[in-house]
Amino acid sequence: MVRHRSRKAAPARACEFESRSLRQMKNAGNDKISITAEFVSIMRSGDDIKNLYFVSPKGFRLYDATKMFIPEKKLREIFNWRLRLSAVIDEKISTAKPEQIIDFGSGYSLRGFNLCTDDNSLNYVDADLSSVTSRKKKILEKMCLEKNFAFPKNYHIVSLNVLGDNLFEEIGGVIDANKNTLIIAEGLTSYFSKDEFASFINNTRSLLKNFRHAEFYSHENISQPKGILYKILRYVFVSILTRSRGRRGFDNIEEFKKYLGGLGAKFALDTSKDGFLFYSLFKD
Repeated sequence: MVRHRSRKAAPARACEFESRSLRQMKNAGNDKISITAEFVSIMRSGDDIKNLYFVSPKGFRLYDATKMFIPEKKLREIFNWRLRLSAVIDEKISTAKPEQIIDFGSGYSLRGFNLCTDDNSLNYVDADLSSVTSRKKKILEKMCLEKNFAFPKNYHIVSLNVLGDNLFEEIGGVIDANKNTLIIAEGLTSYFSKDEFASFINNTRSLLKNFRHAEFYSHENISQPKGILYKILRYVFVSILTRSRGRRGFDNIEEFKKYLGGLGAKFALDTSKDGFLFYSLFKD
């Protein structure tokens, strides 16, 4: 089994970053990144400053403007739910010890890059829409060049629409169906409509059938985290800026179990934390 070391950047890879003005100039072409993803990158930069490469000038301006109405400490508390999701999935990766990871809707997360830098035996596939992956790859290549990092050969960035058919064919060129595989989706499915969510679950079930041993691990909203400020940000930043209303989620665990059962899915529930239920799907 593969054991993964900590994702925290090693001292040898640590680096001094340019001033904000220079960094903004370098990211000038990166102005269309999802605002929610950029805010999360700012939050994550405390643990890994490389995340700031993914924040555009617009993202910094909106973050600074938001702080005029909401104290930064409170703003970080509101977005902390996103970081808690990452922590749970990181723990899953650590305990499952997969040989291969497919990350649906990976966005601008550095999880795959960091894990592959630390462990060259792990095969990691970051999959997202082409508008995201093309920009992510360019930023990572630029970062590696500027900071003298080696781009991990076992780390792959793939353009993929998870609502499309034949997911295995789309990513088959960079994966090994015989490897012990963990497929993850973090912060992705809340953007889907009810019909899109059903399609995604069925597409994932079809993908799982192609592997010798594979598990899909994700989360579902059972009850929204409480707080009026969270709701404001959820509907303003997500609904307007990302042009997606998403789903209300499920009222309780039993409703979600009934839903998966109705689709004929083979599943297991993991744990419920802060209104999020973590679950697994397996080959039917």
